[in-house]
Amino acid sequence: MKAPGSVLDGQVLGRLDRWRRARAIFVRPDGVEAERAVAAAFGRNWARAPMYGKARRLLVERTAEQFLEDLHNNVGGLADRVRVAPEDMQQTKWDAMSRLTPLTRARREVDALWLGDAMTGGDFYVEFQPIFDLRSGEILGFEGLLRTRSVNGQARLAAEIFPAAEALGLERQFERFSWSVVLDSVRRIPDNVLLFLNVNPRLISRSEDALAGLGEETERRGVSFSRLVLDLVEVERLPGATEISAALTVPRDLGAAIALDDVTSGYGTLQLCQGLQPEYIKVDSEVTRGIAQDPRRRAILKFLVDLSREFSFVLVAEGIESAEDLDVCATEGVGAAQGSFLAKPAVDPPASSPALRDWLASRPLGSRP
Repeated sequence: MKAPGSVLDGQVLGRLDRWRRARAIFVRPDGVEAERAVAAAFGRNWARAPMYGKARRLLVERTAEQFLEDLHNNVGGLADRVRVAPEDMQQTKWDAMSRLTPLTRARREVDALWLGDAMTGGDFYVEFQPIFDLRSGEILGFEGLLRTRSVNGQARLAAEIFPAAEALGLERQFERFSWSVVLDSVRRIPDNVLLFLNVNPRLISRSEDALAGLGEETERRGVSFSRLVLDLVEVERLPGATEISAALTVPRDLGAAIALDDVTSGYGTLQLCQGLQPEYIKVDSEVTRGIAQDPRRRAILKFLVDLSREFSFVLVAEGIESAEDLDVCATEGVGAAQGSFLAKPAVDPPASSPALRDWLASRPLGSRP
């Protein structure tokens, strides 16, 4: 699926193209210490560079990406006190000076230019990873995982895609686009299972209309809200449940469930449980991976299992890669799990792995959580 113009409009394309075409970059250090660091980085080229106000114009010898990386490495901790802008022969010097950006941010943006290329000439698709009910061994639902394939065939995962969208300043538009890609693919999974749809809670405002775009994308494709689990990623970075509770009212009323994702601790989760009353909590691989050999991880899991009983939610163990870790999760009372040991993500929704089938066969039904 291609990204629509609403995600990557002409203004954004122009901004990205300026970095691609830059043959010179304006550099402005803020303060004496930063100027000394920049002068040391460029040597004689800094002294000879034409001045435009307090900025200087320096030639790009290879690429803008390499220029910014070298400058960043040379100025180190002073990077936020150095501002840069690409030269554009179609712009006035005034335009360039008004667009001076902190070096750290400019470097992130230039490093993310590949996403702009993917949105104009690449392809976005979804891989599904099943979540298994550990008692029955049946598939509870599928998590839709966004992927992209660039024009040169290189595949990129969600862990690269979404930070790149943020670096380009497209996180809100891109979030809605990601929902549309996953919802377009929902017909590939069985009708009787849930779709876990990743939602970034930090992009949700304190309004009941905050997820109206998700509602539009869902209804346009005829997907029942009762099949949706809004998978709130990196939820522990939220300052509190009040930030998003109002936004979840409408999807909840329409039948959608809530999952708190990437959970790594107990105390913050307790507060979110009280405020959001989720149906699912997904324990991050930071806790589950290697849990069979780590008493501290096991203690965190025990606390979360106790919470699941108190608040009546299903605890899902993420990132399970071995039978030993799955044994611990099942013994402690975890209700569901996902990970490469159970089934790897795939474009065609996968069934359980042979290893999971063997694990289930080795455990009598009564011994399962």
